[in-house]
Amino acid sequence: MNESRLPPLIEARRISKDFTRLPDFAQRLAQQLRAVPVAPPVRAVDQVDLAISHGEVLGLVGESGCGKSTLGRIIAGLLPLSSGKLFFEGVEQSHELATKAGSTRLQMQMVFQDPMSSLNPRQRVRDIIGEAPRVHGIITQSEVDDYVSELMLKVGLDPAYQQRYPHQFSGGQRQRVSIARALAVKPRLLICDEAVAALDVSIQAQVLNLFMDLKDAFKLTYLFISHDLGVVKHLADRVAIMYLGRIVEIAPTEALFAEPNHPYAQALLAEVPQIGAGKREYDVINGEIPSPLAPPSGCHFHPRCPHAMTRCSMEQPLLKEIAPMRFSACHLNDRN
Repeated sequence: MNESRLPPLIEARRISKDFTRLPDFAQRLAQQLRAVPVAPPVRAVDQVDLAISHGEVLGLVGESGCGKSTLGRIIAGLLPLSSGKLFFEGVEQSHELATKAGSTRLQMQMVFQDPMSSLNPRQRVRDIIGEAPRVHGIITQSEVDDYVSELMLKVGLDPAYQQRYPHQFSGGQRQRVSIARALAVKPRLLICDEAVAALDVSIQAQVLNLFMDLKDAFKLTYLFISHDLGVVKHLADRVAIMYLGRIVEIAPTEALFAEPNHPYAQALLAEVPQIGAGKREYDVINGEIPSPLAPPSGCHFHPRCPHAMTRCSMEQPLLKEIAPMRFSACHLNDRN
């Protein structure tokens, strides 16, 4: 079958995620007395459409609190979605299916930001990497040592260290252990949630190069979540810009960095330092990202947007195709 006719590896259609705030004792008492209303749910992800093709690296970028990590966890099956649909190779997924052994859950693995908190401090590296493939029948008990050694070599670690605990490694080495653990169940999609943000700059470059080497060796697809546009520029095939739970622009990396369309994307890229750009003044984005507890009406970005119109505060712009492979959610595009 022609690869171009294959469905996307992952496709999200209008998915949303709401979190309910648990009231404390005083709030519960006030609610029972009807002194205050029940707090509405917080919408962390708001009707997101997103597709990732086989073998693609999609960068997901946005400010802290915009919902990008929540979106990654939904795709990985770690969080149930509140509404919408999620498809893996054209087959609709659910949180119930994702938690069953032998499901597509194993095909999607996450690498988290802080390996010190995501690795079990009481387990040796041999068990951290080898437990899941043994439990799921990928290898037998007698094959664990050789399998772990092979994976450790693949991620640049000495197999002689497999009896060590996480605290006996450096930060970069611990992240390599996390990567080996994710690869151990032979996934097809790796979701990297700020996977190099906690590392020194010199170590970041090594780990990013490792990701690209592993992509070819294991035929992987990546969803690379980051706040660092410089990292995403050199890693991603396409970039999705997220703001307060919504995708505001999706474009091929080169096109986005050359000519961003959405005002938020323009503001983000304007703040990226560039070698040889000379002395220049940076236009800081006005205001702070609004709280998801009380998001603005209409376009979420309109209180900070220098091009905001009356329509922007009243009507939510839809993510529309503005050019081949380019999508943007901005009312300014309707003028063209």
